Amino acid sequence: MDRRSFLRSGSALIGGTALSALAGCSGGSSSPPPRRAQVFEGVSLSGTQLQIQFVSNPRVESRVETVDGSLALGQLSPVGVASAQKGARGATRGSGAYSNAPRGRHGWAVWHGGDYDDWREEHDDELRMYPAAISAAGVAYLGSDQRYENDPPDAGPVPWDTQWSSAQNGASHTVALSEAAPSSSPQEGWYRVGTKLVGEESNADFGWQGADFEIDNNGSWQIDKSWHVRPRV
Repeated sequence: MDRRSFLRSGSALIGGTALSALAGCSGGSSSPPPRRAQVFEGVSLSGTQLQIQFVSNPRVESRVETVDGSLALGQLSPVGVASAQKGARGATRGSGAYSNAPRGRHGWAVWHGGDYDDWREEHDDELRMYPAAISAAGVAYLGSDQRYENDPPDAGPVPWDTQWSSAQNGASHTVALSEAAPSSSPQEGWYRVGTKLVGEESNADFGWQGADFEIDNNGSWQIDKSWHVRPRV
């Protein structure tokens, strides 16, 4: 029996992110940046146990026209900003891309990350940070390194191997790699930890985002590479 199931509820994204997720790895001048968000306090590996810690106060960036602007947080320091050289943008996840990708929170690479200063200045009045809650979360095995680099999945939900319907803010979860791997035993390769975000004080649906991790076993199990994979704002 195929253990994978698809969490269909809430797969539609707001703020134009559904269309932008389909944009693949293009980084055209008119493309908005990946949204800013703060969801993970940290993700680590202990043996073959994936340890996931969520922040106590998740927050996510969205456009004002999709959410009541009065619910936005006050002026905050930028969250999840990717550092990059001027002019760099649109980091992809293909072969060799990781070492040159902009870095965000935790030092993880940022998909589509780069310098969007001009775009953000032009659209500053449209963007706000909002308090969020995690309404669902899941972990999925995405395949080998070669498969991932040849065809990395877009931001958004994937067929989850293990999932839970709610994740309390600040909570910790431990997931055995064997729960996600197709052979029911720990496998090297790429794994996604995904979260579905909703408004903490509203019925806003911010959709799914996640982080992808390459896990290797070179005498001991370890996380080798990490990507923030967020939809465009």
